[in-house]
Amino acid sequence: MTGFMDNYVDVATRLKIAFERWPELRIQETHREVVEMPDKTCFIRCVVTIWRTADDPIPVIASACEIYPGRTPYTKTSESEVGYTSAIGRALAMAGIGANKSIASRDEVQAAQSRQPTRLAEVVPLRDDVEQPFESDGASPYANPKQLGLIRVLASKQGLSNDQLKEFCTNVVGRPIMSSKELTKAEVSKVIDALKLSEPT
Repeated sequence: MTGFMDNYVDVATRLKIAFERWPELRIQETHREVVEMPDKTCFIRCVVTIWRTADDPIPVIASACEIYPGRTPYTKTSESEVGYTSAIGRALAMAGIGANKSIASRDEVQAAQSRQPTRLAEVVPLRDDVEQPFESDGASPYANPKQLGLIRVLASKQGLSNDQLKEFCTNVVGRPIMSSKELTKAEVSKVIDALKLSEPT
């Protein structure tokens, strides 16, 4: 009897087939960004580019999104890795590897299944989930996700657009800021304090 998952080829198998077909194949993790949806759900969008040969005139480009922060032990703190793996699986399918069965890989299906709550009580409140920091040894000089989440909340309360927030950060820290991820821990503390001070009373 054929099982549901028998129709899905995992990424490792697709890669093995691809390298056998194109020994010069190279994969680049081209881009990653955090995308916030209107309902405040966040995703990491991962983009990969695959060159089948060194002079591939039309490399394959594919993307995949992974909910951020991850809500399961399988995905939490590994959102980028899961997202890039899914993107590679999709790119290989677009190149004709495993596409005869499904464009979704076994890895993608299992990751999606792992995100589904088995009981209503297991659903994590969205805002609480977004504000959870990653585990860190504290060595990074840059702002952590909890601080960046607080900036988003404060900016949202004041109705600041992304461009307005960039300008606000630039004015507070005294240097051009194109992304909140460029802020150091000391700078982000200044921005948070400034946002709190400018809150409408």
